[in-house]
Amino acid sequence: MRNGFRVIDGDGHMQEPMDIWRKYTESAYIDRVPKVVGHVGKTLFKYAPCEAFPEGSMQPRPESVFADCEDRYGDAFRSWWSLPTRLAHMDDEGVDLQVGFQTNGNAAISQNITDPDLQSALCRAYNDWATDFCRDSGRRVQAIGLISLLDVSQGIEEIKRIANRPQIAAINIPDSAAEQRQWSSEEFDPLWSTLAEHGLPACFHGGSAQMRLFGSLKGPLASVSHAIGFPLDAMASMGIMMFGSAMERHPDLRFGFYESNAGWLPFWLSRMDDHAVGRQGRFMYGDSLPLKPSEYFRRQCSLACDTDEGTLPFVAEYMDGDNLVFNTDYPHPDAPFPGSVDQILSRDLKDEHKRKILWDNSIKLYGERLIAA
Repeated sequence: MRNGFRVIDGDGHMQEPMDIWRKYTESAYIDRVPKVVGHVGKTLFKYAPCEAFPEGSMQPRPESVFADCEDRYGDAFRSWWSLPTRLAHMDDEGVDLQVGFQTNGNAAISQNITDPDLQSALCRAYNDWATDFCRDSGRRVQAIGLISLLDVSQGIEEIKRIANRPQIAAINIPDSAAEQRQWSSEEFDPLWSTLAEHGLPACFHGGSAQMRLFGSLKGPLASVSHAIGFPLDAMASMGIMMFGSAMERHPDLRFGFYESNAGWLPFWLSRMDDHAVGRQGRFMYGDSLPLKPSEYFRRQCSLACDTDEGTLPFVAEYMDGDNLVFNTDYPHPDAPFPGSVDQILSRDLKDEHKRKILWDNSIKLYGERLIAA
């Protein structure tokens, strides 16, 4: 709690140990795990050639990106991001609860892996490690689970396996536009039904467009790929799930979209509405939606906002504070740490909107299970 406001960090990050795959993967797959050979900034792993990374991945970011991490994160950095140091930082910041995405866990769902059994085994390994990491936090730290969608039935099986774990708050879904299959197609309806049945939201983190669309941008131009890639992924995933009628067919399923700012939201909702029911609705090619995309968003979706984004007061007013969740991106190098909670409390926002963003909207997204005793 900070200045009378309860605080949920709806989008932090887990920081996996370098031996996660060898320690947690079942023995039948141990010779096929991602081969971690180093790290950069105690954050991103480097890999030798393996199934997940056939050519290896030796320098995912330059060291300069992480230059100040030890100064800012102190004992957390030096201890390889231990749970006690995370909890201490949460106390210092005024964060009551934190929900974390994978960082290097993305290796489990690498598009280079074509064997659904291997991908599912790596997802189980990640989920078991994340469960263990969060176990002693008193439910203050919870993880977003990973599933493989190469074989939808295996993804559903993993949801059922971890759904009742108090350490699991939601399920990660890869970016829609990054896949050749669209998650809005009816073949995935059993997946969405299973998530809704267990009260777990579907979460889209974004980021793949950086390399998929803008991988040729190097040096300082990498800032362009980072700035535009995350919003594009969120916008595409959101639109596909709306225009593909997945939200219409699954009205009780909640969707979260992350790490892409929120300033684009009014533009995107307005533009999608126009393409659904407005003058550009002709591009529906005779099809129609029962609700406007903006209505689906308000009914089922949440978007993570950053504490320092310039248009946050406008977006908060536009949404009356609803559907926006607070995030820190802890412990990544570009996180607004320390001082993330103080930063958003200092913004020109109504107290009612701050209360919704810092607490209420995350409860609506993740459900009461987030704070269940």
